[in-house]
Amino acid sequence: MKLWMRKLRLFSSLGLLIISSCAVVGPDYERPEIQMPDEWTAAIDQDNKSKQTGAQRWWRKFNDPVLNELVTLSRTANPNIRIASARIAESWHQRSVLAGAWSPSSNFNSRVSEGLGTFDREGFDFDFGSSHDELAQLNVGWNPDLFGKVKRQVESATAEYEAKVEGLRDATVFINGEVALHYIAYRTLGKRLEVAREGVKNYQKIEKLISSRLEEGLTSELELHESRARLKTSAAEIPKLEQEQIVVRNRLAALLAIKPAEIKSIISKHQRIPKPPKSIMTGFPIDLLRSRPDIRRAERKVAAQSALIGVATAELYPEFSISGALTYEFLTGVNSASTLRRTLGFGPNLKWKLFQGCAAHNRIREHESKLDQAVVLYESTVIKAVTQVENSMTRLHYSGKRKRLLQEATAEHQKTAELMMNAYDVGEVDLRRLLNAQQDYLITKDESLATEGRHAAHSVRLFKALGGGELPQPAKAVKVN
Repeated sequence: MKLWMRKLRLFSSLGLLIISSCAVVGPDYERPEIQMPDEWTAAIDQDNKSKQTGAQRWWRKFNDPVLNELVTLSRTANPNIRIASARIAESWHQRSVLAGAWSPSSNFNSRVSEGLGTFDREGFDFDFGSSHDELAQLNVGWNPDLFGKVKRQVESATAEYEAKVEGLRDATVFINGEVALHYIAYRTLGKRLEVAREGVKNYQKIEKLISSRLEEGLTSELELHESRARLKTSAAEIPKLEQEQIVVRNRLAALLAIKPAEIKSIISKHQRIPKPPKSIMTGFPIDLLRSRPDIRRAERKVAAQSALIGVATAELYPEFSISGALTYEFLTGVNSASTLRRTLGFGPNLKWKLFQGCAAHNRIREHESKLDQAVVLYESTVIKAVTQVENSMTRLHYSGKRKRLLQEATAEHQKTAELMMNAYDVGEVDLRRLLNAQQDYLITKDESLATEGRHAAHSVRLFKALGGGELPQPAKAVKVN
């Protein structure tokens, strides 16, 4: 009768553990609420619509095959992207280790030893085989996670893993944007070099014209030296721009994890500054919560920290486990042989930290403070994202207006410089007006190309600010050109 009572109490305890294992302490995670504006304050020229191309192919809208090749290469070769990928694998395995606590565990121990002899005060008496010891033990156990400590640990680790995934996406958006920005800078410097070399050729023509007029006695030597000074000043811009272009090329090679010499064969295939699309779909501000990987990463960090409060709270409650063991131990001596243990055991275990000087309560408050920090960081990330989009839209709009005006001004200055050359040749204007007209033309053309490059770069920054692409419908298309 006593045996059946013990069995009844044992199975009652097991049933209580299994039923109670549904309890999970600590707060259930709720995504923080963020107040977002209804629309972009910098939404300019909204009447131009375009189809969505997808966040993974925004660079193709520049219609530059070299840019497509560079971005594709960077997505597999860049060290930061490769490190972020490895961190994802690391985080998943860490989560898997914690999730393994849900499953029953078993351990097997064994030992076999042979005696070498005996010893006493007089010394050692070697007698090989004087004793023999055998031990075999199989332990099994299971933690039913009564108050959800393991569940909260896995919940936190899962959120950390998802944060690492968003970290990879964020790194990819950043690297793609940096590749595009450096490539645009390289092409812009190339076009500005063409202007500098054009200026050298134009000043050489002026110098040649002055030299012939000097031989005819129609001008003075002063004008010859003044034209040569302008020629040398214009020529001095070439090595400066060449240096800047090489530095940008080397940075681009570093982003692709290749040698600078190897990238020359790639970027020599195409020469123009990449032209941005005519319009970019910006969606609504609330769409950033889904489109920006850095925002999603910050939100996952909040979720991970929230779950850690539950882990700390579980320390206030007892830990139950079920364990069993199958043990066999045999020992032989000089004069005896006996089986010491041959047992089979099974039963529940209880562990409860009754008093630790309020350490568990303070640990809960510690994680609550960390949660407050994570929420503030999440809100700060959202505000930063909204500001970046607003600024990118504004810069893109006004750089487009400036680019168009400078292109028109360049055409006017070019026509003026040509007319000044003809007028000087027949003596209608002096040298100073000719040199000033030529300088105005070169400065305006150089600034026009630099602005064209900045305009393309601002479109890249807008793509980055939107999370690495355009946002889905309903959307507002920002007119680019």
